[in-house]
Amino acid sequence: NGAGKSTLMRIIAGIYKPDRGVVVTEGRVTLLASLGLGFSSDLPGRDNIYLAGGLLGLSDEELSKLEPDIIEFSGLGQFIDAPIRTYSAGMRARLGFAVACHSNPDILLLDEVFSVGDYEFRKKSRQMIQEMVKGDTTVVITSHNIGTLKQMCDRLLYIESGKILVDDDNDLAMELYEKE
Repeated sequence: NGAGKSTLMRIIAGIYKPDRGVVVTEGRVTLLASLGLGFSSDLPGRDNIYLAGGLLGLSDEELSKLEPDIIEFSGLGQFIDAPIRTYSAGMRARLGFAVACHSNPDILLLDEVFSVGDYEFRKKSRQMIQEMVKGDTTVVITSHNIGTLKQMCDRLLYIESGKILVDDDNDLAMELYEKE
């Protein structure tokens, strides 16, 4: 905690500017730090797909094509037309995750988002992320869950006090983290 993981993610996403140095990204960058960010509580889930998707840079035409897949992935079914304010935190998270992952990002930044939803949704989400990793998407994950990192990542960084201490040895990165 306090190592600078979330700050680094926001710098990569272009939300924060670095104090020094330069960050260069290519393509669409999607930061998933707060599932459901950009939703309006008075609007139904279906309308929030367009609101959140628009914030991620998608056009209404793109979202119209993606809408059925987003709804199916979220598992919200009949609730998609209910106002978001009536959703549980897990339902909001499922919709937020579905919109973000279906936005076809070139770089997907996941900041501690794997603890939401029920077991089946977490399993489905991990499968989608693994497919993205195997495809053309660069996925960057911050997590305190070593199991998640071992399962999903091919490269680990160990960050302490805002400095990258390990970038070339996954075993050493995990060993240092487990000693904390």
